[in-house]
Amino acid sequence: MKKYICVFIAILFIQSSIFAQLRIGVRGGLQLADMRNQPDDRTGLDDETKMRLGYQLGLVFDYSLNNVIFFQPAIQINSKGSKVVETNNILNTKYTFQNSPLYVDVPLLLGLRFGLKGLKVFGMGGPYLAYGVGGKNYSRLDTPLGYTESETAIRWGNTTTLSAPKDLRPFDLGLVVSAGVELTNLQIGLHYTPSFTNIAPDGSGRKLYNTVIGINATLLFGGGGGGVARFL
Repeated sequence: MKKYICVFIAILFIQSSIFAQLRIGVRGGLQLADMRNQPDDRTGLDDETKMRLGYQLGLVFDYSLNNVIFFQPAIQINSKGSKVVETNNILNTKYTFQNSPLYVDVPLLLGLRFGLKGLKVFGMGGPYLAYGVGGKNYSRLDTPLGYTESETAIRWGNTTTLSAPKDLRPFDLGLVVSAGVELTNLQIGLHYTPSFTNIAPDGSGRKLYNTVIGINATLLFGGGGGGVARFL
């Protein structure tokens, strides 16, 4: 009986130790998204894309390995995309195309934080995995006679054909680099997120790579807050 009691106490001790270092939080932010592109293999033409405003919402897990090093995975919704504007001065027309894909992102970040209990600076980085789950394409043509516009859902797929056209590949892989300040349980940071994966479907003749820069705030709950972090 004493053996089982000791095991039970040990499990409780380990569990309480783990949860003392774990904080769970919510994240929200705004970001500028773009798609780095390469010339079309079929035509050699290159569309100059512009950034569009997107957002970031998610659930964050912040685990302190010690007073300085922490691991921060998350699961979040990211609005990415880009904007293309083409102007014809001879015909006095302007064509605007904007896509706004929605991804479920899972960043896996390792970070360092330094400072006092109530005020720290941090930096973190690591890979992210993402999968496209929604979004829309918007196009508008302005002419001297007026304008026409349309909006369609993004068609996800790895290969595009005439009979089954696709807009973007759903899977994305890239890097997250972030830095900011932590005020007790509130983190405010800047992030830069370049993709390493061509998200243009096979058969499109294009190469597209997501790129995001933005600012976010993360409110964390629970844990011990890491105490007073030592400077290395």
